[in-house]
Amino acid sequence: LEATEAGLFRGVGGPAWLQLAAGDPELLDPLTLELPGEAAGRAEDEVEEVVVSEAGITFEALAAGAPTDALAAMTFPIYRPLLSLAPTSRHPEQGDPRRIQPLAVVARAGGELLGLALGEQPLAGGPPPELLSLFVRPEVRQHGIGAALVGAFEEELVRRGFTEVAAVYTAGKPAIAAVERIFAGRNWEAPRPRTLSVRFPPARALESDLFSPRRMRALGAGLDLFPWESAERQELEEIRASHERQPWITPALAPWRFEGADFDPISSIGARYRGAIVGWVLNHRVDERTVRFTCSFMRKDISRRGRIVPLYHESLRRLAAAGVPRATFITPVVYPNMIRFIERWIAPIAEFSGETRGVRKRLAAAADAADRP
Repeated sequence: LEATEAGLFRGVGGPAWLQLAAGDPELLDPLTLELPGEAAGRAEDEVEEVVVSEAGITFEALAAGAPTDALAAMTFPIYRPLLSLAPTSRHPEQGDPRRIQPLAVVARAGGELLGLALGEQPLAGGPPPELLSLFVRPEVRQHGIGAALVGAFEEELVRRGFTEVAAVYTAGKPAIAAVERIFAGRNWEAPRPRTLSVRFPPARALESDLFSPRRMRALGAGLDLFPWESAERQELEEIRASHERQPWITPALAPWRFEGADFDPISSIGARYRGAIVGWVLNHRVDERTVRFTCSFMRKDISRRGRIVPLYHESLRRLAAAGVPRATFITPVVYPNMIRFIERWIAPIAEFSGETRGVRKRLAAAADAADRP
C-alpha cells in the first residue's frame, strides 16, 4: 500500500499505513499511506517473524482510555490524535467542525498487535461513519487480516446502531487493487470517482507558460493582491454580509468555512478589485514540506479568462521563495473547469496525479442477510 497526505505517494518496503479520507464531498483528502519516519530503510531481515494462526487472532474495539501508544505507527500522523478515542472536531481545517467519536478496532495474536482499523462516527447526525485508515503489519499480510479488520469494524458500527459506512481512497497505485478487493469481498458498493489530486513542486510550476510575465500582467490588471492574513476584520465581515444580502460565493468555497484552522500565512492570498475583496486562494499546511491548496474563488463577474491565475502565481511564488518543496491540489470532479485546468497545466509537471474514489456499504442490509437461514 502506497500513498501519503493529499495524494503524495511513496514506495514502501516496511511498515506502512493506509489512510482513507474523511470530510465534505467537496473538500476531501484522499486515502493516504506512507512509511513512518523511524521505519524508513528498515531491512527485510530486521522484520520480526510472527506466526499467524487464524484461530489465534482476536479482534477488539478499543474502549476510551485504553492504552494506544503502540498504535501510533499504524496510522498516518494527521490521525494519531484520534487514538485518544476522545470526541473531537471533524476536519476544522477543511471547514468541517462537526464533532465525531473515533473508533479503533485492533487485531491481536498472542498479545501481539497485528493491525488497526481506525475510523470515526458522527455524534450529531450528518454523513455516515467513515473508515479512515487500515493497517496490517507487513510480515503477516496475505492472511486475510485486513478483510477481517474491516469486517470487525463494520460489526462494531452495527452494534452501535449505524446502518451505513463509507471510505475514500486514491486510485492509481498497484496496491490499491488489494484494497478494492477487500471492499468488493465485503460487499461494498462499486467505487465512484470523487476528486482529482495532484502533487507538484511550486518552483517547477512557476516555469509553466501559464505564468508568463505577459499573461500575469494582462490577467492581474486592476487586481490588488495581498496576504490573506492582512485582511481587515471589517473587510471579512463585509464579504459575509454582502453574500447574505445577495449570494455570490459558491457555498463550499466561502472563506468563513475555514476559520476553524489556521491558514498558511505564506501562501494564502487575497485579491481586491476597486477596493473590495473579490477573490482568494486559501491554503493549509499538511506538514513541514507540503502545503495544500484548500479553497480558491474569484467573483463570477470578473473571473473569466483566468483572472484567478495571478493569485495562484503569487501563492506559488511565495512557497518557492520559502523553500517549500511540495504543493497539492485536490479538486472534486463536480468542478469540471478546475479539472481541465489541472489536466492542462499542472498534471504535466506533477510528481503525482491520481483520482480519489468513494465507496459505501449499507450495514443494516448486510446484517439482515446474515441473520437469514
